[in-house]
Amino acid sequence: MENPNYYAVIPAKVRYDDRLRANEKLLYGEIVALSNKDGKCWASNSYFAKIYKVGTSTISTWINNLANKGYIVLTYVYREDTKEIEKREITLIEVSANIDRGIHKNEIGIHKKTKGYSQNRKENNTSINNKEEEERDFQNELKEVIEFYQNNITLITQFVSEDMEAYLKKGLYADLIIEAMKEAVSRNKRNWRYTTGILNDCLDKKVYTAKQFKIKQQEFKSNKNQTQRKNTTKEKIEYEEVEFTNDEEYKQKILEKG
Repeated sequence: MENPNYYAVIPAKVRYDDRLRANEKLLYGEIVALSNKDGKCWASNSYFAKIYKVGTSTISTWINNLANKGYIVLTYVYREDTKEIEKREITLIEVSANIDRGIHKNEIGIHKKTKGYSQNRKENNTSINNKEEEERDFQNELKEVIEFYQNNITLITQFVSEDMEAYLKKGLYADLIIEAMKEAVSRNKRNWRYTTGILNDCLDKKVYTAKQFKIKQQEFKSNKNQTQRKNTTKEKIEYEEVEFTNDEEYKQKILEKG
C-alpha cells in the first residue's frame, strides 16, 4: 500500500499528553488529516494497520485510548435489523486553532446520539451508578471480557470482539457482559449469540452492571416462585399434567393413584 502524501497536524495538547503512546499521537494526526477531507473520518482499522504496518488489534487499542482520553468520539453504524457493524465514524472532539484547513469544532458536530462518549455520558453514569465523576478504561474492560470469552467459550473472532466493544460503548459494563456469559455457560449455551440475547434484554430493562443483573434475576425468581405457589392452590392433578408426555402415561399415573 502506498503511503499517503498529505500533511498531518497534531495539536500541542495531544503531542505533550504523556498518557498517550507516541504512535497514538501519530494516529491522531492521521485522523485529523483524513477528517479534513470529509469532515469526519471513516477509515477502518485495517486501513490504519496497513499504513503503520501493525495488526488491527493494535490499532483498536490506540483508537480506544484516544477515545478514553477524550480526544475522539466513536460512532457505530449497524446493518439494518442486525447488530453487525457496517462502518465506524471517528469524530474529533477538540481541534487546535492552528489547524486552518477548514476544520472547526462547530463543523465537526458531535452528534447527541453518539454511542460511547456522548454529551449525556456523565449524566447516564450518574443515574446508573450514583457517581458524579467516573472514568472508564474501555480497553481494559474489553480485555477482561475477551479473556473470559476465550477461557470459557471459544477463541475470539474479530466480529465478536467488535460486538463486545459496541456493547461497552452502549453503556454496559464488563462485569455485566461477563455475568451474561456465565449465565450462558450455566445453561450450556456456549456461544456469543445466546449471550447477546441476554445483553439485549439488559439494555431493554436498563440493566448496566452485574449487580443490577443479579437483582433482576432475584426479582424474576421471586415472582416465579409466587406464581408457582399460586398454582399449587389449584387441583393437584392440573399441576401434574404438565409433566405427562402422552395420554397413555397420563392414564397409567391416574390408575396407579386409584
